[in-house]
Amino acid sequence: MVHYSTAFFNRNKTSRPFKDFYAEWIDTLKTTHLPLLRYCLSSSSSEALAALVDIIHHHFNSYYADLDLAASNDVAQLLFPFWRNPLEIPFLWLGDLHPYLFANLLRSFLNEEETGETGFEFGENLSFFDRRWNVVKAWKSPSKGLMSKIEQIECGLRLMVPEIMARERHAHKVFVERLGEDWGKFEVRRAAKMDEMTGAFIDVNRPRSVLADIMSATSVYQGALFLEKLAQFFVGFRGRELVGEFERCKVGYKLMK
Repeated sequence: MVHYSTAFFNRNKTSRPFKDFYAEWIDTLKTTHLPLLRYCLSSSSSEALAALVDIIHHHFNSYYADLDLAASNDVAQLLFPFWRNPLEIPFLWLGDLHPYLFANLLRSFLNEEETGETGFEFGENLSFFDRRWNVVKAWKSPSKGLMSKIEQIECGLRLMVPEIMARERHAHKVFVERLGEDWGKFEVRRAAKMDEMTGAFIDVNRPRSVLADIMSATSVYQGALFLEKLAQFFVGFRGRELVGEFERCKVGYKLMK
């Protein structure tokens, strides 16, 4: 069944829905790139790790490139992503994860160092100890240059995100105001509205280009650990056990009301 919102707004259909690309993309990340990255972090040379980091960085770039392409052809499939699971939907902003994600994940490494957290407890599977010392120490005492770059990235996002939100609200406001007007004229205005939304959506992807800034500012080991955490974040949304637990919590909450 075609989702009503998607059918209503759709003007151009992509030859390949983004949901199909995403299913293949996330499967490759989960079954190939993430396991190999974990292996390289524990046993490979810095040269091999650097090559893999480039491959995974390219994999994420392909995700956002295809996201832009999908938006240009049919932004409705991203603005109304009924194909997303219920765990992903609360985290979406204009059809995808919020651009603050990259900065927050990066900042989490610094927070761990400040608090002295190691990310494990005794009694667990301590894969932490399987990693080479230069990996374990990668985020110890980050350079002033890296700290300055992180602050620049965060500052840029604080400026860009409110501007994009204001643009989206304006486009939506104009659309609603004209909804009841003559349908023939509305068809043209609907097209203009979706063009505006497409532009706003693609602009959302520009703050996410901070991934390139992060990778250029970090060392091989820092970048590898960052990509590992980013990959875990994406893959985690598709975990059956986690999604199932989320659904059970929703049911329990409804029963309590």
